[in-house]
Amino acid sequence: MTASTAPAETRNCLRCGRKLRSAQARARGMGEGCWRKVRAAERTADLSAWTPSQIAEAEQAIEDGAVVPSNREGVFHVVSSDGSEVHLTHRDGCNCVNGLKTLPPRPCWHRCAIAIVTDMQAPATPAAVRVAIPAPRAASDLWDELDRLTDAFMAAA
Repeated sequence: MTASTAPAETRNCLRCGRKLRSAQARARGMGEGCWRKVRAAERTADLSAWTPSQIAEAEQAIEDGAVVPSNREGVFHVVSSDGSEVHLTHRDGCNCVNGLKTLPPRPCWHRCAIAIVTDMQAPATPAAVRVAIPAPRAASDLWDELDRLTDAFMAAA
């Protein structure tokens, strides 16, 4: 009688999409190289808009694989800390309670995670050339821009 072994769960890296081979990488959701880039981005990203507890929450979410890119560039699905909700998050906004109901939107930890992830994906630049992350735009600016684009579209039609 031959012993049968169950096939290992196949999983791809959340960052680069390559097949993960080690159990540790599968549990983390990222390969070793991508994981090093995440850790480096956590040290180099400008996170001055967030509190230390928000930064810790964002780092934990990235480590747990709770930050997943969507099919839209710059938009990510971020799982809430209790796992009950999934928020659509961009560097400039989030559909969580803090992102939608406060004016101007307070930067939530979901946006902190996106700042870390997008800084990780940006091409490496020397520290002297690195540009700080722009401050989040106020909600009124976003509505004004949306109104402007709508008017331009209606005029073109």
